[in-house]
Order: sequence, then structure tokens, then C-alpha cells
Amino acid sequence: MLRITEKILIHQVKSGREFAFTKFYDLYRDKIYRFIYFKVSDEEKANDLTNETFLKIFNYLKEEGEIENFQAFLFKIARNLIIDFYRTRQNDLSLDEAIEIAAPQETEKQLDQKMAIDNIKKYLSLLKPEYREVVEFHFFQGLSFKEISEIIGEKESNVRQRVHRGLDKLKEILKDKETK
Repeated sequence: MLRITEKILIHQVKSGREFAFTKFYDLYRDKIYRFIYFKVSDEEKANDLTNETFLKIFNYLKEEGEIENFQAFLFKIARNLIIDFYRTRQNDLSLDEAIEIAAPQETEKQLDQKMAIDNIKKYLSLLKPEYREVVEFHFFQGLSFKEISEIIGEKESNVRQRVHRGLDKLKEILKDKETK
């Protein structure tokens, strides 16, 4: 049902009814923001990249053509923007500097959330990148194997296998941590 709605909205945007795009924005904004924030850990940059993602999609719809799976295409654009962000990033703060800047403005709840995210990231970072990415897409973004395959350009069976192998590796890592 959602795919039909997406196709109707795409047609409306292409026909000059740009207001239809706000429905896409309302529907997917939070998902894309969470995905980007999980990768960059900076609210302002996550907002910027989220908005840039939607701007790129909007321009693509106006200029190019059809999108078969809007959600997969949206995550693919966001993923590419994150890659570009890390490629062009020049001024890295040390961890201590970043904590000093962020900590005074953080509430206790936000700090707890950041610590939980950091803990999850720590264990995920121990996975090989090809496993980490598909596990994040599947479990944290709720994407299907088919959608992930469209985003990363691999066969669905390979994605399924990588997710399962990634989970197995994560279980091994957690088991090793418990025994230490």
C-alpha cells in the first residue's frame, strides 16, 4: 500500500505540486535523522545532512524520473552524504574537547541516551564494516533485505547472509565480553 502512495506522491511532485513532497518529509524525516545521527553523533550535522538528503531527493524527482523504492533510495542518498561528510571532514576535535563542548548543555537523560548509543556503537564497531552496515540497516532502521540490497547494490541473498553472519559475530563478541 505504501509503495502505491509513494508512486502517487512522486507523480504529484513531478507534475508541479511540490506540496506533496512534504508528505514524504513528514513520513521519513525521523527515520533518516536517526540513521544519520547514529553515524555522525552531532545533532546539528545530522539535521543538516537530513535536510540535504531531502533536498537531493526533491531535485532528483523534479529533474530525473521515477524511483522504484522511495525509502531505499532515500537511505542510499543519506548513506552517500555520510560517506562524503567523513571524506571531507577536516577539523576533528579530540574526544576530550568534544565532551567539554557538549557536556554543559546536556541533560542527564540525553547523556544516558548518548552513553547507550556509544555502547552500542562500541560493540558494532568491532564488526567488519560490511557486517556492521547491513546489521544497522536491518535492525536499527527496520529495512528489509530487499531494501538494503537496493541501497548497497548487492544481491538480496548476500545481504541476508551478511546480516546473519554479522549477528553471529556480534554474539561472539558479547559472549567474549561476558566471560572476561
